[in-house]
Amino acid sequence: MQPILKNLHDLMPPKQPARAPAPAPAAHPSTNARITTRTGIPEGFRDQHLVILPSTIRRSVEKHPLLRGLLVTDAGVFPRAINHLVRRSKGAATSLLILCTAGQGWVELSGKTHTLSPGSLAWLPAHRPHAYGSADDTAWTIEWAHFTGTETDAWRDLLQFTPEGGLFTSLLTTTATATTLSPVFQLGHLWQILERGYSLPNLVAASASLRTALTLLTQRSPSASTPHDRTADERVAASADWMRTHLAQSIRLEELAQLAAVSVPHYCALFKRHTGYAPIDWLIRLRIQRACQLLDTTTDSIALIAARTGFPNPYYFTRTFRRIMGHPPRAYRQIAKG
Repeated sequence: MQPILKNLHDLMPPKQPARAPAPAPAAHPSTNARITTRTGIPEGFRDQHLVILPSTIRRSVEKHPLLRGLLVTDAGVFPRAINHLVRRSKGAATSLLILCTAGQGWVELSGKTHTLSPGSLAWLPAHRPHAYGSADDTAWTIEWAHFTGTETDAWRDLLQFTPEGGLFTSLLTTTATATTLSPVFQLGHLWQILERGYSLPNLVAASASLRTALTLLTQRSPSASTPHDRTADERVAASADWMRTHLAQSIRLEELAQLAAVSVPHYCALFKRHTGYAPIDWLIRLRIQRACQLLDTTTDSIALIAARTGFPNPYYFTRTFRRIMGHPPRAYRQIAKG
């Protein structure tokens, strides 16, 4: 592997040359956001920050064990950007996350146009035609990052996006503000890290920061097609939390579906999308997890622990425990831990 840095000069990001405004785009179809034919610019906004990893640096590190999974190649923030417009008829060579923290804009992806408002985050996959920009006569503030690596598709799938990309629309609660959102999801940290220079530790730090942001996103449900579906997703997530506090009770699938106010088949589909498990399988695993805690921290009998975790039959509890944990409860209790 070639050395990453040859001298001190390599530590400093090269100055970005001024770019000429882009030519006027073709008319953009209007759907959710008000978009008309206009002249826009891809960058060059007051107080913007834009860092692009030089191709020579990228080639020298993209196979590094700590970076080949996830490598941030470009990052920046465009504050109060008006007349912002980017069109890529063949897409970008890397995947792109755009987080709107103020104002309003739009993203065109897979033939559909979506509005981005504060708290909206768009995932634009590599090599997919797309366009995005601020809404007419409206400035927006966005934080963004381009990235690549062998983990990209796995993160996309975990976040429940399709290969065509997708959109989160509920990263802000009714009481949150963009100023509290940005540090949580850390996209704004990426350009700050890269501006310190292209040393290996900085590149690894940027990668770790993006990975943390993606991990936090997995705790959120992506927006569904209608407000009703979004509400159902939230109710299903709440039912999963409700299970954890009612493990000793007899819980039926029909009751869980009623809690979420959806049919049993729809509940099962939403629940598996949210957790990766069928509802009853998830409940059993929660019960076994709690049983492990009781075995480790109490001297209660196996029968009592079985009852406290929703298993009225200790023999069924023992069989289930062995299937999931690989040991019967008594043997598990004797294993040294910590």
